[in-house]
Amino acid sequence: MSRPHRARRIACLSLLVFVRTATVAVPRWSVAQVTARTTGNELRDMVSDVGYLMVSPFQADGGDWAAAAFTGAGFVALLAVDKPVDAWVVRHPNAAVMRMLTPFREEHGALNRLVTARQLVPLSAALVVVGAATGRRGLREAGLGCMGGWAVSNLVRYATYAGISRSRPSTGADPLSFAIPGGSWDEHSFFAGHTTNAFVCASFWSSRFELGVAEPVLYAGAIMTGLSRIADRRHWTSDTFVGTVVGIAIGHTLARRYVVRDEPRPSQPVASPRGAAPAASNRAAIAPRHSRLARPGPTVILWRAAF
Repeated sequence: MSRPHRARRIACLSLLVFVRTATVAVPRWSVAQVTARTTGNELRDMVSDVGYLMVSPFQADGGDWAAAAFTGAGFVALLAVDKPVDAWVVRHPNAAVMRMLTPFREEHGALNRLVTARQLVPLSAALVVVGAATGRRGLREAGLGCMGGWAVSNLVRYATYAGISRSRPSTGADPLSFAIPGGSWDEHSFFAGHTTNAFVCASFWSSRFELGVAEPVLYAGAIMTGLSRIADRRHWTSDTFVGTVVGIAIGHTLARRYVVRDEPRPSQPVASPRGAAPAASNRAAIAPRHSRLARPGPTVILWRAAF
């Protein structure tokens, strides 16, 4: 079987597994008739979420900037290990950890493009379509949230690429060779795009839904994605760290936005779906872990996120 066919087969299998898991994990109130109005509202919410995330740094307070500074300090600290890690990768191409990363590598990995626009967006759209066809709100949210996070990731990264140039490890450049403004593709090392996208969807899905054993699998896949980009010498370790933090921050923020929208407004009673318990029970059905997302006072780690 050729690599493209194998990649498509794995992508479809991943989608089917997620659909099955999410169908079980999503609260019972998520089954409802889908209309043009609800579809429009959900798309509007996704666009609103993207806008909220893009302006959130300008709404940060002192505590938020302190958290961002702490994250920046972590990035600076990792600059010292960028060159040694890349040198180890070059010297140990057949190490056990390198072989473990093979499914996510550029040369032979069928999962390499799973978090890129070529596959991530169609798979997310498929979740929305399946959710609309089956009346599963959770599946639609899973697709829309992942697509919204991907949009924010790309807007932020390409704005960064336009302003900051950092050569990829594969060019043989020094890891401290930053320049302004941005440059060509070989100078788009800061920060890691595959890693950001992987953690956006993993953190959003795990924060929004109770996925059971699928949750550590999602994070394991995101970690493997990040490590594979270091192994392929596309990004330095510090780039991957930033991509991880930004991706988690975006995913958590999106999940919190959905939880806040589920809460009743003081002037509006919440309509319960047919056969469901009263509105208070609906909120409780979201899952205990999501109560922390609804608390006020989000924490900023590069981008606004609530933990």
